[in-house]
Amino acid sequence: MPTEVTVQATLFDSLVRCAKPDAAQRAEFLALGFDVDKPRATYPSSVFMGCQALVLRTKYAGLAPNAALRELGRDLVRGYFDTLVGKVVGMALKVAGPERAMKRVALSFSSVMDPVDIQVEFVAAQQYRVKFRRYPFPAESAAGTCEVALQQAGAASARVEVERYDSLEGFDLRVGW
Repeated sequence: MPTEVTVQATLFDSLVRCAKPDAAQRAEFLALGFDVDKPRATYPSSVFMGCQALVLRTKYAGLAPNAALRELGRDLVRGYFDTLVGKVVGMALKVAGPERAMKRVALSFSSVMDPVDIQVEFVAAQQYRVKFRRYPFPAESAAGTCEVALQQAGAASARVEVERYDSLEGFDLRVGW
């Protein structure tokens, strides 16, 4: 049986920054297994998925499901860039530029969750395919995350589309700028 993916607390910190939870939402986070005031270092992905569903239900309720997931992905990475670790990563992305950032996508995602299988393929100039396997989160959320990360790396016109989705195998993103 495969091991459940674990998620680093920094991703939960980003989620909390997105949600700006009131007392009732903090209680819901706690009921889902995440204590906003006393975070652990890692959590099972199932806890993150529950917390993510709470944020989608409360903050992004007016959006269509895929649009909500995309916006959550964007907001997650923006929130991450506001954390101490994220500020360092954000500066490194600016220095690296989009080409080098694309070569480090797998490392970037695996720094906040483990184990995941992410492979990057060069397609053409400023075009990449990123294959996500053993990745427990929605494709649209990952696409939003990649968009903002590429913008941080200096790609003014980042475009990320879900190229292929297979509920059993995972999904592929087509990334370009």
